[in-house]
Amino acid sequence: MLVRKSFSKCFYLVRNIHYSKSLKCEESISNSLKELFLSDSEYNKLADHYFRINEAHRCLIIQPYVKWGPKKLDIEPKEQLSEAIALVETLSSWAIVDTMTIPLDTLDRKFLFKSGSMDRIKEIVDNNPRISAIFINSSLLKKSTTLILQENFRKPIFDRYKIVMKILKAHASSKHSKLQVSLAELNYLRKRSEQDLIFKTYTSEALKLLFQEREQKIKAEIENLRKQRTLLRNKRSKMDYPLVAVVGYTNAGKTSIIKALTGEKSLKPKNQLFATLDVTVHEGCLPSGMTVLYVDTVGFITDIPTNLIECFIATLEDALLADVILHVEDLSSKSFHYKRKHVLNILKSLGNQTNSDVSDKIFTIGNKCDLIDNTEDPNIECMHVSAEKGIGLEKLVQELEKFILNKTGRQKITIRVPNGGDEIRWLYKNATILEEVPDIKNNQYILAKVIITAVNIQKFKSYFISK
Repeated sequence: MLVRKSFSKCFYLVRNIHYSKSLKCEESISNSLKELFLSDSEYNKLADHYFRINEAHRCLIIQPYVKWGPKKLDIEPKEQLSEAIALVETLSSWAIVDTMTIPLDTLDRKFLFKSGSMDRIKEIVDNNPRISAIFINSSLLKKSTTLILQENFRKPIFDRYKIVMKILKAHASSKHSKLQVSLAELNYLRKRSEQDLIFKTYTSEALKLLFQEREQKIKAEIENLRKQRTLLRNKRSKMDYPLVAVVGYTNAGKTSIIKALTGEKSLKPKNQLFATLDVTVHEGCLPSGMTVLYVDTVGFITDIPTNLIECFIATLEDALLADVILHVEDLSSKSFHYKRKHVLNILKSLGNQTNSDVSDKIFTIGNKCDLIDNTEDPNIECMHVSAEKGIGLEKLVQELEKFILNKTGRQKITIRVPNGGDEIRWLYKNATILEEVPDIKNNQYILAKVIITAVNIQKFKSYFISK
């Protein structure tokens, strides 16, 4: 199949530039990062107290949901609970003992739950000694609420922010992702420092200084990596390959789509949330033979504090600056429309922060079409594919190529050049050659059908036609 064709030597050049530069980047900041992550013993003590990364638990999952009013979400409680289950299943050392959904009038109640629900939860916890923790799938519980619930149930309480943070810390492998997770962690601890007794052993000035110094270190290192990313983007830009950022809700199958489009065997998609935290670049080939670079990105997720999303803006810069954004959606999700709205809102928000309009360069596809009945939802308007089964991939690359040509200002034109001259050699370096045929009027010339950018057309004219 066309989308799985082998790559030319330029693939290895691009890949080696990407990884060798990344390695040099990481080596250059290695010592300072070691100092950052190993120092600040007082800070690490506080972080361990809150996030308890190495703890294993058998948990009860509680899904609260607002029954009506402006805070009622356009997502079924069962779907919210399914996502909560998926979050916990991503933590290899955790297990789920039981689950429950609880309707609420508001999420702002001091105890969160009414007395009847509190009694019901307590009965479940007391009658099941296997339960060692409770995960309440709500964005960020107030510290006072957490303490009340812990006192009542005598179990540690985890909210959505804490669980997501545990997953991010467990999955962060590169220096960049570790830094971003550390920044998100710091924001959480700073907020909690105003409410928790453990911080009372420190003066407010000492705490302020502790957080401030660490934040400055982290942001300085992130800025260093940002500069390195800019250099890498400039390198890729000089190679003049179209850049396609692959985005979507977490676990929509972004990495699977990239693997299907590139045939890159080293990619190992995982059926878990936040499997990808780092930007990676992978080369593919479009039907015309034109080289394209796919950028894998961190997945989006709803109902987490804005400051946690903001910590990954540096990672998503590559998506915002790409020529095309390939939005991968999970057709099998019951909350398809809710997730679509969330992803588009995040992209719009990030675009506003970076003064870039991304709406007109989004190409949307629905993945996992093999898991649905095509008649299920007539309102789903996007190309249906399955990365797993290979369904619709050939049509996808054809339509994607048309979209890329349009968005990058590339044109398909025929140029008459001397056979074996400097002109054709230049075109091989700076354009995609689709076809070469002899000029029947003069066999010393050939007609080269090419895909070329408007900029390179002008360069070609200045180099060869104006002579």
